[in-house]
Amino acid sequence: MYIETSKDILYLVISFCVLWITVFLCWMFYYVTRILRNTNQIVEEFRMRLQKLTEAIEYIRGKVEHMSGLMTMATSGVTGVVKNFVSKKAKEWIDKGTEKFDETAKEAVDTAVEATAKKMKKVTKKLKK
Repeated sequence: MYIETSKDILYLVISFCVLWITVFLCWMFYYVTRILRNTNQIVEEFRMRLQKLTEAIEYIRGKVEHMSGLMTMATSGVTGVVKNFVSKKAKEWIDKGTEKFDETAKEAVDTAVEATAKKMKKVTKKLKK
């Protein structure tokens, strides 16, 4: 093949330009696909870590709810025991000293026992919160 006219030189230059543009586009598409693949891997890793974090939070939430339930049962049990103990001791004390006290004193002691029970309920409600 001989170069006879300037038109032949133009076609030769155009063919080299098309060849280099093709190489550049292939190179660009290769790197774009690599970037997209890396982005996809990062997103998948983020999803896995987010799922593990969510599972850990749910596990901790379950444990806290379980402990809260146990604390509620424990405080209500302690409140009941203290209330029963206080009322039992007060009634024993009243029964032993009945000769010394009249009916008004018995009512005052019963009122005090009720007030103590109310205060214990308030304290346990604060502890529950």
